[in-house]
Amino acid sequence: MNKLRLVIALLISAIFSAQVHGTSDSPIKVKIIVDEAYPPYSYAINGQPRGIYIEMIKKASQLLIDEYQIEFESMPWKRALKEIELGHAFAILPPYIHRQARPYIGPYSVSLLTERVVAVCNKHISLKPLFQGKKALQSKPLNIGINAGYLMFTDKYKKLIAEEKIKVWENKSTYANLHKLIDGKIDCYVNDSRAIEHNLAKFPEVDISNFNEEDELSRQTAHIGFSNSPHGNFPYKSDFINKLNLAIGMVKEQHKKYQD
Repeated sequence: MNKLRLVIALLISAIFSAQVHGTSDSPIKVKIIVDEAYPPYSYAINGQPRGIYIEMIKKASQLLIDEYQIEFESMPWKRALKEIELGHAFAILPPYIHRQARPYIGPYSVSLLTERVVAVCNKHISLKPLFQGKKALQSKPLNIGINAGYLMFTDKYKKLIAEEKIKVWENKSTYANLHKLIDGKIDCYVNDSRAIEHNLAKFPEVDISNFNEEDELSRQTAHIGFSNSPHGNFPYKSDFINKLNLAIGMVKEQHKKYQD
């Protein structure tokens, strides 16, 4: 969609927004809860939300400023998911699409960026024998770290987890997982490749050649997810989502760093 079509679409959408806004001149306040520990995409510094996705949505919010005032609140990911599930919060950033596992989220915004989910392991660890059904060199299960509340494992990993060949450890953040990987407390860590690279830079004393990317699990698009809970009351939901999607499209078109 080119810029002109996006502008026209926003204008048309504005014409039909009266039923949501009535005669009020005050913008509707909309809060998006965000992951506090997922740099470089979404994180908090002294409680203030930061990151690539926060910057992107702030730019999009400027296109909606006459009708909607977007605010952000950072919190731990598992708590954020619970707030959405209970209908206490309207929107969450930045989930992947998991309709069956998270039926309380829906719909989702247009894609923000595509993330590459990988397994990074200590260099003496190989996942290939496990995937090939060969007997592992070690007798104990492999310890794999993941951020608490994240859903990233594909079927081949779920099978190995069920067979107790892999043990999953949920940790609070990317930094916490990498710290345990460096200390040898976990064998591998699964997350987005850019997030891993960004956070490894916080350990300048560490030789990154000690770690290998063992597997690419998937490529996932990140989104803003909206509460589908019957307990929520958000009469502006459809109008806001339509306009936000158009605004995100304009921002992505104008800024190369937000393009895949």
